[in-house]
Amino acid sequence: MSSAYAIRSQIETRIPSAFAVYKRPEFKSFPTGIPEIDRLTNGIPVSTLSEICGDGKTSVLLSLLARATQQKHYCALVDAKDSFDPESAQNIGVDLAHLLWVRCGKSKKELPPLEQAFRVADLLIQGGGFNIVAVDLSNFSERLLNKIQPATWFRFAHVIEKHETALVFLEPRPYATSCAGLVLNLRKKLETWKGNLLTNLSLEIEVIRTRNKKFPQSVRPEISLRSQWM
Repeated sequence: MSSAYAIRSQIETRIPSAFAVYKRPEFKSFPTGIPEIDRLTNGIPVSTLSEICGDGKTSVLLSLLARATQQKHYCALVDAKDSFDPESAQNIGVDLAHLLWVRCGKSKKELPPLEQAFRVADLLIQGGGFNIVAVDLSNFSERLLNKIQPATWFRFAHVIEKHETALVFLEPRPYATSCAGLVLNLRKKLETWKGNLLTNLSLEIEVIRTRNKKFPQSVRPEISLRSQWM
């Protein structure tokens, strides 16, 4: 028996996992249904806080919900400003029977809409049963969103790690920073109009943060969205 083998044998006796081969964990995710985004990010990660920001963010969310609900996954949308249009969502393929729509902006008697949205999101995550929980903060002012304490984002990021749920926030710009596992920022590049009707929207995708890959700043592909996705 060689000395090297003898040393290895002694180490393995004391520490059985010392020479175990490390296996990178396989992260689960939900495809958005937009190939350009899915190729970059492998979809929206499960057990992670994600942010979708900028122009066209609602279009990406609706595509995600359409893909997920068609596969019989249960989703929840926390609509903080009561801006969701179920008819438009259904037209692009969202199965409303698999979507819980929580309208937070209808009553301000007990809690302001922003606080309602966070409370409801917390309850939905802790209660379980939803594959995707989306929180739409799109229509709040930057002044109000800037008041969200870092501890709030940190808590959501910590809580979601324990659940088989993808947590997605829609915002004008990123706010969760390092607490997010995925941050997508979309920028408008080109609009096509037919009279007063917007028929096509071209967007540039910027991946600010992802837990799977790092991208050079030059990698910013474009996507084109049909008019019913606006």
